[in-house]
Amino acid sequence: MPVDSTTFRSVLGQWPSGVCVVTTAGPTGVHGMTASSFSSVSLDPPLVSVCLGNHLPSRALLGEAGKFALSFLGKDQAHIGRRFAGQERGISDRFAGLDWTITPNGCPVLSDAVAWLDCRVAHAYPGGDHTIFVGEVTEAALPRIISPLLFHSRNWGQVAQPLPDTVQVRDLASPPDGLRFEFFAAGRDSLPSPERVIAARKAGDCVVGYVTDAFDPDREDEVLATVAALRALGCDEIGCVESDVAPASPLQVARILQDASVLVRPAVLRVRLAGHNRLALVNALVAMKNGVSHFDVVAPGAGSPGLPLDDLLHLSRQLEVAGPVDQRPSDADLAQIRE
Repeated sequence: MPVDSTTFRSVLGQWPSGVCVVTTAGPTGVHGMTASSFSSVSLDPPLVSVCLGNHLPSRALLGEAGKFALSFLGKDQAHIGRRFAGQERGISDRFAGLDWTITPNGCPVLSDAVAWLDCRVAHAYPGGDHTIFVGEVTEAALPRIISPLLFHSRNWGQVAQPLPDTVQVRDLASPPDGLRFEFFAAGRDSLPSPERVIAARKAGDCVVGYVTDAFDPDREDEVLATVAALRALGCDEIGCVESDVAPASPLQVARILQDASVLVRPAVLRVRLAGHNRLALVNALVAMKNGVSHFDVVAPGAGSPGLPLDDLLHLSRQLEVAGPVDQRPSDADLAQIRE
């Protein structure tokens, strides 16, 4: 006996998915809808599928047009997902006020989507009260690197990373070992030359670029753009530094690190927090929950404004996170590098 539709819908709601806007264009104009029933089908040839309800206007228009595009939404685009799902009242034109790019197939895609695919309908299969459209991908792009928007149990959400297995630290009071080329950048205009970075890497140095005042809410776009520029420059490690003057809020720490943890890959993301901030340990926990396992700390009694090592140790023990481990290379590592 088939399961009832209410139970089936509730069970499916426990499966988290990304969110995309499906668009198509035909003689009657453009049309779009929000969908989470997207899946990759094949790499060679590149095929994807999307399922549309047979009662929806998009299903008929897409079938007639023979083409469609998919715009994957970022964590800050839930309002767009709600709009194309018909959840925002008073909006007659779902496309109005948004920045669109027209694909080679003539379908609109969001200019600031996380990614988009342009597709030609290769197959259309009956699927109960839905039609399964298989599209051959003809164009693809990654306009913006940002954490994706998720949909789970009828709610819009974001990626929450688990705690790291270990926490690693670097004592700011440790004398320089001569194997690190470190610099600080307030923005993209204050980066060292590519030649200087290349020379440091040839010398065997670990290239570490820090973004100062990284958690200022008024500098969010510039901070993330600087993080991306540091990664493009070839940094091995990229650090986000809290201001000694303006304490960072846990919310802003989460906003920056959630995207920075994606932007830096495969480089290492470091965080340097201000120890005098009353929310320092909260910010450290938020950092761990957003992909950070490397912290700059100060030893007890150092008298500097950094995050105290003892506090981070206490936090890691309470969270059952192993470590921390000193990041300085061992004598054996030094000898191997020098050889």
